[in-house]
Amino acid sequence: MSRILITIPTWNEAVIIERNLKILKEAVLQFLPHHEVTIEVADNGSMDGTREIIKNLQFPISNFQFFGLEEKGKGLAIRRSWERHLDDADVLVFTDADLAADLSALPALVRPILDDTADIVCGSRFIQGAKKQRTRYREAASVLYRFLQRLILHLPVQDAQCGFKAISQSAARELLPLCRETGWMFDSELLALASAKGKRIMEIPVQWIEHRHPARRSALRLWKHGWGFISGLIRICLAK
Repeated sequence: MSRILITIPTWNEAVIIERNLKILKEAVLQFLPHHEVTIEVADNGSMDGTREIIKNLQFPISNFQFFGLEEKGKGLAIRRSWERHLDDADVLVFTDADLAADLSALPALVRPILDDTADIVCGSRFIQGAKKQRTRYREAASVLYRFLQRLILHLPVQDAQCGFKAISQSAARELLPLCRETGWMFDSELLALASAKGKRIMEIPVQWIEHRHPARRSALRLWKHGWGFISGLIRICLAK
């Protein structure tokens, strides 16, 4: 029986976290029934009651853990969670708290690693078989961002920023100590390092629905954070 860790990074997700943990629990039972799965919420400084909701869940989740950081940063939360489980997980996964990626793709995400045909598997919204519901605004920004990633980092994937990824234990042991990005550029840095080290990277298509909960909106503002994205790409490129 393979051991799988699923990390959910959270920051101010009180509106959706209880509902989405229940959805994830049911998805694990349905799609990964023959594996030992641990679900861990890695919260980085939520101030809206997210932590209290998680600690007082009204339904049981077997193998559930909570890990709280005071520092902000999605990438930091994922990395610290994964590092905590390097001795007890064969595959380490993260999915965004909004569950925009349909969880029916979980078996396809972990299988190549368990079969030893990939070291990292990435969900993708831009390869054949993918389906997505996004605003034209975010879709246009993604086209620009993907172009810049290919231009600056030469990443071997179509969608570096999709919040649905898995990594093998051995690759995580090698790559995580090299990661420096603490925010939402963590994905790009991890893939850049993996590519430079010759790791096997695979993409799988996902069904992606942004804003599944009408009251929840991403904290990321595409144009506002655009310069941060560009400087992050340059920073990662220079550090390779």
